[in-house]
Amino acid sequence: MKVLKRLNRIYDTSRFGQPQIRLRHRAGKGVKSPRYVLTCGCCDEKLEIFYDDDGLEIGGVNGALEDWREILLPLLLIEQKRGRFIDVAAKPPKSANKSVLRTGTSRSAQVKNHSSRTAGPGR
Repeated sequence: MKVLKRLNRIYDTSRFGQPQIRLRHRAGKGVKSPRYVLTCGCCDEKLEIFYDDDGLEIGGVNGALEDWREILLPLLLIEQKRGRFIDVAAKPPKSANKSVLRTGTSRSAQVKNHSSRTAGPGR
């Protein structure tokens, strides 16, 4: 598993416009699982996420990976369809112009193309 790394500056608003979560990774030792320690970007509040091959413990709550996916992915605007994860927030806005969806060209291009075909040699 790739370990996520970040700069851990306090009150760093350069990336998202609000204090960025500070992140540390701790390796597992003995019977203690490896974990991420998330710290608030503007104060010293912390959250530990212990992980293993079959589950996660987030803030003291144990659960299977599938259970956490079912709970957290909709909150992050991510859907799972046919085994793939789809970012719902990144979907392009739906077009109100239905002719583009049917033919692949816009209505103005269709009118222009039609008028050029119907125009006689003298026009």
